[in-house]
Amino acid sequence: MAESFAAFEEDFLHITADIVWCTLATVDSKGRPRSRVVHPIFTVTDGQPVGWVLTVRTPVKTSHLARDQHVSCSYWSPKQNVVYADCLATWVEDLATKRSVNELFESTPPPLGYNPVELGLGVPEDETFTPLRLDPWRVQVLRFAGWGETLVPRMWKAAGAS
Repeated sequence: MAESFAAFEEDFLHITADIVWCTLATVDSKGRPRSRVVHPIFTVTDGQPVGWVLTVRTPVKTSHLARDQHVSCSYWSPKQNVVYADCLATWVEDLATKRSVNELFESTPPPLGYNPVELGLGVPEDETFTPLRLDPWRVQVLRFAGWGETLVPRMWKAAGAS
């Protein structure tokens, strides 16, 4: 296990940007998983991965995250590259961060970036503009090297994660 995320950063950012869409799972009130497809952009801030999702704040998603903020993100490509990110998810409430997230999505080249207004997500000042912040505590990366090769995923955990 790496002590620093730096050893994972290049592969993590490349694979997540290449795949674009991921499956995000939450947990319902009975402990059952619920999955949906989302479009995060991950960055690295102060040596730690941080994900941003522009999503609709549905009653289901809101109730799941109110009960348990733990989510799991799963990326897979036909090239057999895989990233799993287990995260804490929090709704972004402050306007300054909403503006920053909006700028990130607008300034990142497609297909990873996009204009939130064109997808009906509004602007940061709108009540419907609801970014979700993902703070990974565990990341697993597997860059496929070919069949017959040893397929050992690399794993990183945030300081203090068990």
